[in-house]
Amino acid sequence: MFIFNVWMNGDDSKHMEIAETSGKAKYQYYQYLQDGIWEAPFREIVKHLKCKKVGLADVQYLFGDKEQFDRICENRGISFAYQGMKIEVAGKLGTIVGGNRSNNLDVVFDGQWNKSSCHPWWETRYFNEEGKVLEDYREKVKVV
Repeated sequence: MFIFNVWMNGDDSKHMEIAETSGKAKYQYYQYLQDGIWEAPFREIVKHLKCKKVGLADVQYLFGDKEQFDRICENRGISFAYQGMKIEVAGKLGTIVGGNRSNNLDVVFDGQWNKSSCHPWWETRYFNEEGKVLEDYREKVKVV
């Protein structure tokens, strides 16, 4: 995955997109524009788009507002958590990138570049920097 700056011809404001190719970055920007900004077919808009690869993508580019994240950690009793921390939710590994208005964590799962809203206690394990389990909120399976 790469970071691309995408913009309209004649407009100096650039929009950052994370994508595999410049074509996909342009299409993602097109989808952003369709959110009430400019409604036209992609084949028309793409003629006016410029795109430049900036570099390799890093999950840190997806980090959200630190103050909001810190409030969520305090409210949910997970003060040990930090942005960039490895986490497992329902068996899927990912990285905490922030928090959201639902008082949940924003997590980017390994192999993906979109944020998922995850409850901080539901089937969740938190790992320290050495990869050891720091906290485990998974339900314990009872053997009968």
